[in-house]
Amino acid sequence: MFFKKRKQQIDIGEVELHKRVLVGNVKKLITVLAIGLSLFQLGTAVFGIYETAVVHRAVHLAVVLFLFFIIYPGKKKTTHEKLWFRIDMLIATASLIVVGYVVFFYDNIAERIGNLEPLTQIDLIIGLLMIIFVLEATRRSNKVFFVMMLFAIVYMIWGPYFPGMFAHPGISAERLLYLLAYSTEGIFGTGLSVSSTYLYLFILFGIFLGKTGVTDFFMEFALSIVGKFKGGSAKACIIGSSLMGMVTGSSIGNAVAVGAFTIPLMKKTGFKSHVAGAVEAISSCGGQMMPPVMGAAAFIMAEMTGIPYGKIALAAVIPAAIYYINIFSVVHFEASKSGLQGMTKDELPKFKEVVLSSWHLTIPIFVLVYLLMFAGFTATKAGAAAIFSCIIVTYIRKGKRFNFKDFLEACEKGAYSAVEIAVLCAGIGIIISSITLTGLGMRFSTIAMALTGQQLIPILIMAMVASIILGMGMPTPVVYLLMAMFAAPAIVKMGVPMLSAHLFVFYYAILSGLTPPVCMVSIVSAGIAQANWLQTGITSTRFALAAFIIPFMWIFGPELLMEGAPLDIASSFIFACIGSISIAACVQGWFITKANIFERIMLFAAGMLMVYSGLLSDMTGLLLLIVVLISQYRKRTKTSEVYKVEVDM
Repeated sequence: MFFKKRKQQIDIGEVELHKRVLVGNVKKLITVLAIGLSLFQLGTAVFGIYETAVVHRAVHLAVVLFLFFIIYPGKKKTTHEKLWFRIDMLIATASLIVVGYVVFFYDNIAERIGNLEPLTQIDLIIGLLMIIFVLEATRRSNKVFFVMMLFAIVYMIWGPYFPGMFAHPGISAERLLYLLAYSTEGIFGTGLSVSSTYLYLFILFGIFLGKTGVTDFFMEFALSIVGKFKGGSAKACIIGSSLMGMVTGSSIGNAVAVGAFTIPLMKKTGFKSHVAGAVEAISSCGGQMMPPVMGAAAFIMAEMTGIPYGKIALAAVIPAAIYYINIFSVVHFEASKSGLQGMTKDELPKFKEVVLSSWHLTIPIFVLVYLLMFAGFTATKAGAAAIFSCIIVTYIRKGKRFNFKDFLEACEKGAYSAVEIAVLCAGIGIIISSITLTGLGMRFSTIAMALTGQQLIPILIMAMVASIILGMGMPTPVVYLLMAMFAAPAIVKMGVPMLSAHLFVFYYAILSGLTPPVCMVSIVSAGIAQANWLQTGITSTRFALAAFIIPFMWIFGPELLMEGAPLDIASSFIFACIGSISIAACVQGWFITKANIFERIMLFAAGMLMVYSGLLSDMTGLLLLIVVLISQYRKRTKTSEVYKVEVDM
């Protein structure tokens, strides 16, 4: 008996799938391959890619597919598990041989293509099988993505039969096989390039960093700062999740790692189950917005746009700050209207003790930031250095130290965490091919402007909706890659700066983890909280209302992205923060005291006016907010007087 089957959450990833738990020789084989893959990625990060770009990516894909087909069964519920395991083992072995053919014979294939010779029969068969294996892997991972890939292939072959601007001359089957299976225009394209370099490294970095105990440090640090305040457990969750999330680059991985501690604590201190789940969900999603690391998707943005990573991180500072100020406000108002207080001094860790005992665990983050922002290291070399620094820092103080077994376990876990997103990155190569090879990418801007009447706001709304829909159940880097190819160029063509356009689709790709019906981050958080997933998803979306508005604001007010005079930037930031607090009060129906319907409408209007950059709108919004403040103050004073009279009587 080599295996048994269970439903298990992925530590770093965006979807929840059935996984086999393997034992015996099969388990040993998978462990060796997983560790080997991580060592390969670490080695090539330090010394450079293996041979050529295609060969390097082929080695990565060969091991990924083998691991994936064994770990994730093709049929979730079956009474013939042993038979299906044997089938999957056969598929896994065949995929290893097929992709291995590219590794060992790519020079011969490239030479034939260079001499304008046709592909041999074996080349064609291998190429076809490779496409089929990638399709099958994506089917097991994400069925919506699988359908998109099938449509992409159909579109490339039968382009002449599509209507109007969607039509193209078509691509012959043999040429398509070559492009998809043997060139950097297909499976071995941008997606797999990202997966086989820094994306894998940053997933691995998150695993190594977690093993140092930094998650516990982040939470104790956050509790020691804000735990004593009203709703302190939830505010600590926000800080801890933001710090951990910016490094892991995975909203759902963050929710699992941090939520296991924060959600029970929030429930214990009085927060309702679905509210605790929602707070963890929105906090985890925000981690990918947090400079200076921002997860792996920001590095993809730098590669796609040519904009230096430092500039991207700087531009994200104000939006991230507004996002978390809004969440803090939502939590504060939730605690106020529910009558919740902070935690007692005895329940909280002491700030000085926490910092003195564990400050060194944050050194890898500073190493990563320094190497990226100031030393000019590539993302892969900086990631590898940060990983090795995780091992070193555990020897600064006595306690749990990294030994060889810990190193191997982290390598193994990193591979398991990366295989599913790597499969999707291979699949996205086929979708990107359908955009570039057919000319659809160049025509999409024209199509979008024709559908929206060449109006910017409708194009932005269309991009927002597309990002949210595509992001349902898919990792942020994959969604961003798709939107960077489709939607961002259309927004840029309307006169929006490239950085603003790409950050726009990037933020909505992140927020898609909150929105029902496929709100994976909310679902995972709800599972930990033992709450209704739909109620948690709706609450998460409601709490993050301001976050869905803010990206529109930097399109029209670039000051929010650090563009402009310092005074204008500071003014826009201050008013945007006040506006986000006002929207939070509207969402919660509570400011100083309970707000009636008219006050909530005024709060929302005030928030919208102040988030929108402009002196007149800012002053008008501030005036409305002052009116609500006066009304709320009088109402609270009157309530206090009535209560005092009742007590005296």
